[in-house]
Amino acid sequence: MKGISKLAIGIALTSYGLRAVAAVEEPAHIDWGVVEVTPLAVLNIGYDDNIFQNSVTDGLKNKSSTVYDLEASVEFKAQQGLNTYVVRAAAKNKHFTSEQDADFTNIGLDANLNHELNSRNRIDLTLGIGNYHDEGSTVNGVVDLSAPEYIRTTGRLLYGLGGQEAILRADLFGGYNMQDYKTSNGLAQGNDRKTTELGGTAFYRFMPVTDALVEIKQRKLDYTGVNSAGYDITSYLVGLSWEATVKTTGYAKLGRRYRSSQVSGVGSEGYTGWEVGASYLPLEHSLIQFSTARDYGLESGNPQDVTFTQGTSTEVSWKHGWTSRISTRVTYRYTNEELQRASGEALKHLTLNDFGVGVEWQLRRYATLGFSWNTIDRNEKALAVGQTPDGFSRNVYMLTAEVSL
Repeated sequence: MKGISKLAIGIALTSYGLRAVAAVEEPAHIDWGVVEVTPLAVLNIGYDDNIFQNSVTDGLKNKSSTVYDLEASVEFKAQQGLNTYVVRAAAKNKHFTSEQDADFTNIGLDANLNHELNSRNRIDLTLGIGNYHDEGSTVNGVVDLSAPEYIRTTGRLLYGLGGQEAILRADLFGGYNMQDYKTSNGLAQGNDRKTTELGGTAFYRFMPVTDALVEIKQRKLDYTGVNSAGYDITSYLVGLSWEATVKTTGYAKLGRRYRSSQVSGVGSEGYTGWEVGASYLPLEHSLIQFSTARDYGLESGNPQDVTFTQGTSTEVSWKHGWTSRISTRVTYRYTNEELQRASGEALKHLTLNDFGVGVEWQLRRYATLGFSWNTIDRNEKALAVGQTPDGFSRNVYMLTAEVSL
């Protein structure tokens, strides 16, 4: 099983793939007293020309299939003043007509609490648990085409100290993600892993719409079933965040990142990294976003290889409403990185080009139709003896219908 690493981008942009579905702007809901209940159903029908793109098995290369993807969710939301409380249950079933062994169903439950204790203290807490699958991978090559299955538990807490308009304020944050893989024929379907993040950002407002900032954060990967295979990545960043106008916001951070390994005898290393992002609203119905980051990544495919990635990722997107009912979205992401051993030896050079377009047609306030096309091209070049490049290309075409019941 091989995963595609994703560098932290830092701005809310479209991630892997592009769905043409726009969230229903004002989904219909049912009032249960102070609680709003919103059911939602999404049906995707399309074609995928490389459904096992994460597999290194030659016999699975470029296998294509018609895809049926049905998602259903229900959200319970209560709001009191500035405080919001949300619980959401969701299920997703994906069916491949040509490779039915790869079918899977995900089920998850998430909760979010956004609570303002007072004007100077606020909490944002998110918790989640569910049964998920590694789409695009297989349990055992061509022998077992099932997608590896795991239980995932997540949590994230942000505590804000100081008024939003105060000269000095700070955000403290922490996150947790645990993946426990199920067994098949007595063997684990994947490598159990735990990632954690801790950090804080201090802001100093030296201009009416501009803050200077200092940020320290650490990300940690542990393979709970394998000794001496994890990493710690610590970042020390300084920069600015701004809201130059109502139409333009952004941030820029620059500093040093350090990687330390659990592998015995391997020291730490460091290099200069950054995070930059900007949003521009030229018109009220048009949004352009840009982000770029240079960072270490955690290659989570095979802990026995004790590898990690190091590189740069850049993404740009444009969403535009042509009429009150019709809108389009375009995204492009480029990643350029190296796969390295714990010692820092370069093994492969990796590049990823990910381009997507979509159109959305809002038939009613509660119903949307869409079409999307997403193309991905991953190239690999061996930099060390014994390394085998394993790139791929993929195209996904999808028709979508979304209904808020």
